[in-house]
Amino acid sequence: MGEGVIEYISNNILLYGFISQFLAAIFSIYFVPTIRKLALAKKITDTPSARKSHTTEVPVLGGVAVYLAAVFSIFIIIYLFPVKIDSKVFILLGLGSTVLLFAGLLDDIVGLKVNQRFIIQALVTFVVIFKTTIFITSMNGLFGVHELSKITSLILSILIYVIFTNILNLIDGIDGLAAGVSILAFFFFASVAYISGNYLNILISMVSLGSLIPFLYFNILSKKKIFLGDNGSLVLGFVLGYFTLNFLSETNSFGITLLGDHTILILMCLFSYPLVDTLRVFTIRILRGRSPFLADKNHIHHHLLRLGFSHRKATLFILLFTIFITSLSFIISGIDINIAFVVLLLISVFVICLPSFLIKNDDGSIFFKKSLT
Repeated sequence: MGEGVIEYISNNILLYGFISQFLAAIFSIYFVPTIRKLALAKKITDTPSARKSHTTEVPVLGGVAVYLAAVFSIFIIIYLFPVKIDSKVFILLGLGSTVLLFAGLLDDIVGLKVNQRFIIQALVTFVVIFKTTIFITSMNGLFGVHELSKITSLILSILIYVIFTNILNLIDGIDGLAAGVSILAFFFFASVAYISGNYLNILISMVSLGSLIPFLYFNILSKKKIFLGDNGSLVLGFVLGYFTLNFLSETNSFGITLLGDHTILILMCLFSYPLVDTLRVFTIRILRGRSPFLADKNHIHHHLLRLGFSHRKATLFILLFTIFITSLSFIISGIDINIAFVVLLLISVFVICLPSFLIKNDDGSIFFKKSLT
């Protein structure tokens, strides 16, 4: 490849991003069916049960395929177009993702205890937060809180990172949902990276998009189905957690602060479904005297299936709502942050939780039921 072409692409962040995405998609088209065959041969599958929505054995190494597609394309792009990126952040994200990939694999194959998973996640996120200095230092007036003390900032940052690392795993109950939410989030972060000229963030975001889109086809449309598995959802949650903290930190490497004080609300809306649904499910389980981590079929996407939605329609409904509420957060960014928070919270809770109050009759009619399940 001529030096002039290399220099042109290296200096054109949009073209750089699209080439990264295209290359990742090519690798993903190869790796997803290949890894699926391997998973079937080694019997690394998800077995149907009363709390699950599928009825046949499904391979769970989708995360490995997405990871390999992303890694191969990233190294090729870095080799071909040596633009300036933060090597420390790149290495930390790479090592952290690899550790969580193997932790997820262990969980998928032999099963890990909740405390074992959280210890691994806490250690990885602690290292990344300290080495990259992505601390939330201010709430920008939300709940009347501005600057945070150092200890509060540290605890809150680790807590948020661990939550995000698990957030996709907790909602990964129907076809396309975890991957779909990830695609919307990576598109958002890629857009901001383009505006701010951040090559590392656009590389990771676009490569993630390229790796996930072919996977989404196999996950939701193809007869040769494959799941992300814990190995995939943990890695994606980890990377999205980094972007979220990076976006909110004082040393924002995006180079811009999106809509000032309302940035935190925009991110809340972007991840509104997993945040609201997880909080709802955990609260109900605790009130019933059960472990909040004991899986069941009480997530909102399960209620949508019960109401007659297909996996595709339920996923599409949730993704469309995410686009709507995130767009609304931009529209009302000019009002007081606490008023905006209340408005967005009420809308999110109402729309997301509504299916749990509805029941479908034998004749297909839908009406409110008397008790929450």
